[in-house]
Amino acid sequence: MKATTDGLVPFTILTGFLGAGKTTLLNRVLERPQGRRIAVLVNELGRVAIDSKLILSRGGDVLELAGGCVCCKVDVKSDLWFGIADVVRRSAPDHVVLETTGIAEPDAIVAGLERQPDEAWPGGHERAAVSLAGVVTVVDARAAREQLERHEEARAQVESADRIMLSKLDVAAPDEVTVTRARLAALNGDAEVAAFPAGEDGVAALVPWLLERRSRGRAANAHHHAHGERQLVATSFHDDTPLLPDPLFDLVRGLGERLVRVKGFVRVAGREAPGYLELAGGELTLRDADAWPSGQPRTELVLIGEDLDEAALRRALWACRAGG
Repeated sequence: MKATTDGLVPFTILTGFLGAGKTTLLNRVLERPQGRRIAVLVNELGRVAIDSKLILSRGGDVLELAGGCVCCKVDVKSDLWFGIADVVRRSAPDHVVLETTGIAEPDAIVAGLERQPDEAWPGGHERAAVSLAGVVTVVDARAAREQLERHEEARAQVESADRIMLSKLDVAAPDEVTVTRARLAALNGDAEVAAFPAGEDGVAALVPWLLERRSRGRAANAHHHAHGERQLVATSFHDDTPLLPDPLFDLVRGLGERLVRVKGFVRVAGREAPGYLELAGGELTLRDADAWPSGQPRTELVLIGEDLDEAALRRALWACRAGG
């Protein structure tokens, strides 16, 4: 069991409104867990377990918590902590992931974890020997606008997150994605917004991102390695799927003075002509170019800056996609 320095197993809360794609995300991770033993707890709203039947188990453990929501129903909340303790003892996982119901409020679960006794629960039940690694919220890029407007639970899930994964970019219209991005920024500007396309590259980046241990409230754009002296790093990004200009500009501007130079071609959503993105002398521009250098519409960017995290930039740029 790969515990943290305090001897506790990392624990990730995976949340998101009804139908956002939490189970789909889990299955992507469990299909290729990269050598990690992952225990999954699934909180079902009804007495008939459905989501847990859709989850693949790959050398880990899946536990159902049916009959209510772990953030508000007393008996189910107790079942959660007792169930985690049992899974950790039985399976010795490297990581525990809780998939909440679609109406859960993650802050209540975090508060429950913090209220655990030091040794054991009354009645001889073991305490859940886990330590919070983070709250990851899945957001349906197509449906989020209405959900966030109408449902307090959806807003609470976004506000609780240190990471937000955009789902269903392949079916969302560009204007829907743009509106969703703006609403997410207003609700929780500190959370990292990411996306992971289908295929090996997407899954390879998704697994460590989901399981990474994060400090609560850490800003996405501050996600970089610290050094005694800042180092200039050059990183590149290539993608065939069109990008939305507004989220792309927000991402580049959000890097602030750390970003020294950006240049390259961008396949801009809704434009036939190739775009040329450039940051030089503090001025960011996107203009039409004459032709694609490779002959095919494709984004090819080079970013140069201080201590840039290439993996974080790539998933942030994937989240600027207009589909696919």
